[in-house]
Amino acid sequence: MKKGDFRFKRGFTIIEVSLVLAIAGLIFLMVFVALPSLQRNQRDARRREDVMTYLEELKAYQRNNRGYLPNNTTAWNSFFSEYFKNFVDPSGGEYQQVVVQCGDVNADAACNNNVINNVYSSPFPFQYGDKSFVLLVVERAACDGDKPIKTSNPRNVAVLYRLEGAGVYCDNI
Repeated sequence: MKKGDFRFKRGFTIIEVSLVLAIAGLIFLMVFVALPSLQRNQRDARRREDVMTYLEELKAYQRNNRGYLPNNTTAWNSFFSEYFKNFVDPSGGEYQQVVVQCGDVNADAACNNNVINNVYSSPFPFQYGDKSFVLLVVERAACDGDKPIKTSNPRNVAVLYRLEGAGVYCDNI
């Protein structure tokens, strides 16, 4: 080829351009598929922190009340309204509490209660009656993994919360 001969133009072929666009499209597709999962995991991490915050406030309540927990529905509602103003789930709904007991089971046995059983089969957010975004507070219980078990100590409380992506989170004092 002589100097100044422009019969052959240099550049990318249509196949090369198509290949680059296809690879870029796959990368964008992978990012957009993974992004909702990452966001859901972040919201669930925040929900776990919120349950821990609830338990820390419950410990503060116990310190202020000689080690005792609220002993009736009115006291539980008072605790929740005093200690949690604008306590909001990461998806925007206000947390609400429902307090239940394990029921008549032997010590260290799994709690059998319709409300407790429903938290495992429900979609997110867990709803109970007219309440949504329910923190399920189980009296006289401790967590065994993601399940509450009955304890004989009246000062034990397990808190369950239905997560958006990965089942139920259980933590206790």
